[in-house]
This record gives sequence, structure tokens and C-alpha cells, in this order.
Amino acid sequence: MNYVDSHAHFDLCVEEGMNAAALLGDMARDGVDRAVQVAIEPSGFAWARDFARDNRASGILFTLGIHPSSKADENDLIYLSDFTRSVLDSPEKSLLFGIGETGLDYYRMRRPREEQLRSFEYQAGLAKSLGLPLIVHSRDAMDDTIDVLTAAAVPAGVMHCFSGDAAAAKRVLDLGLYISFAGNLTYKSAVELHDAARYVPLDRVLLETDAPFLTPVPHRGKPNTPAMVVHTYEFFARLRGEPVRKAAESIRAGFDALAPA
Repeated sequence: MNYVDSHAHFDLCVEEGMNAAALLGDMARDGVDRAVQVAIEPSGFAWARDFARDNRASGILFTLGIHPSSKADENDLIYLSDFTRSVLDSPEKSLLFGIGETGLDYYRMRRPREEQLRSFEYQAGLAKSLGLPLIVHSRDAMDDTIDVLTAAAVPAGVMHCFSGDAAAAKRVLDLGLYISFAGNLTYKSAVELHDAARYVPLDRVLLETDAPFLTPVPHRGKPNTPAMVVHTYEFFARLRGEPVRKAAESIRAGFDALAPA
């Protein structure tokens, strides 16, 4: 069986002392044959591109974006646009999964609200103009997130690490986005998240690790890795009363529909 990890931070895993080759080896051992390296700030753009290029055979794709907790002044946003366009004119074009992660984070509030909104709106516009999926982060900011996405009318996207209930999931689905669940789906206390995972149509679901964060049960408390996405697949399938293979095949189909040709 083959699995996809739709959102991971290999660079942050390496910063925590993990070995990149070992991470890829663990993926291959456990059947995870596609994963997305998600960039969160300009200093990581070249690393993400090069990591995907060098590990194309392991199924690695990448994104380019500025996280709502990262600095995003006018020069940073212009650099994002220029770097993205340079990738689209290069052999790495086929590895670029989308723009992001971007969005709004009112929980940590590491950047002022207006700066977050400006950054998010810019990146949503960039994704729309280039016809790329938008990878969205939203924490304690669902109303403003929905407003920005509605105004931007992006052609495709993913609400990554979804943390809302079924009602919030409906609002995201109504915009045409996929909903991606991370390892916190496996936590016993995540009752509303369980309801949302039962509610979302299988053909609009993705699963992710957000490694090195949100490690799934039974490894909670340890650093997360892309190979551990298998546990989230197994929990998700049990939650819905469906075979793991059916879930994996549907998620692969949705992922392939978003991924570059």
C-alpha cells in the first residue's frame, strides 16, 4: 500500500537533529512514496527546491510560502513572487506543489494582524494568478480566513492541519478546498476533529504529518516524521469504518489531482 504525506517540514526535522537520508529511508520502508516539503519563509525557499530536486526519486515535492508567524514585508513578498516564477521557468516546475503555507494565526500572534492579512492576501493572489494550489494555515482565525479565501477565489487549495468542527469543515469545503488532517486527529480528546473527519467526503480529504510537529498516537511525545503518517491513515480509516486501502487510494487520487503534471 502507498501513502502520501501532504505536508511536512523536512528542513525543521533536520534542524532538530534528524538525518534526511534516514527520514527518506523510513518513508520507503513504510510505503510513504509521496511527501511535500513545505517552505515557511524566504530563507528556506532554495533548500526546499533543492531538496525536492535531489530527492525526486523518493517522491518529494515542495511548496513556496511565508507562514503567518514569519516576517512578510513588501520585499519578502516580491522575493516570493520572483522565486516562484523562476521555478516555473526551470526543470523544477514539475515539483512545485503550490504556494504556502500561508494564512492567519491569531493563537500565537507572532506578527500583527494587518501584516498577516496583507501577506495572506498577496499569496492567495499569487496562487490564483499562477494557477497553483494555495496551502492554508488557519488557527483561531477561521472567519477572517474564509473572508480572504472567498475574496481571492483561488482555483484550488488545501486547508492544512484542519482543527475545526464539522460546521467549519463545511465552510472550507464550500470554497472548493481540500481538508488535510494531521496527527492530532489521533488524539483521544480531539472529539470535534473526529466529527469533522467523519463529515468530510473522502474525495476531499488529505492526510499529513506536519512533521516534526503533532506526532500521532502511538508515538505522541516524540518528534514526528513523514513515515508516521501511516498511523494517521489507520486511525482515519477506523474512525470512518472504511478499509485503509480505500482511504489511501482516494487520498492519492485527490493529491494527484492537485499535484503538478
